Amino acid sequence: MICQRCGNCCIHLDIYIINPTSVLPDGTIDTGDPSAMIHKPAGERCPHLAWENNQAACVIHHLPCYQGTPCQLFEQVGSEDAVCIMSSYFKGN
Repeated sequence: MICQRCGNCCIHLDIYIINPTSVLPDGTIDTGDPSAMIHKPAGERCPHLAWENNQAACVIHHLPCYQGTPCQLFEQVGSEDAVCIMSSYFKGN
């Protein structure tokens, strides 16, 4: 999927995210910490969402703790080289 960086997934998805207070100085998390992942309800803005030149950006996207998260593993239906259609879906609902 080719992300359009609209930020709608970061607002509208009901998903588990990395707890911002659980990110260690080296960019990892304590995997034994039960509060390292928290629920982000649909309609609530992800605390990791930032805006750069009118484009959504995840402030932990480059950190080791992001690897393997539900956000990193999220995929849309369709081909790998297709433009993301989730923004249109969220706007329609």
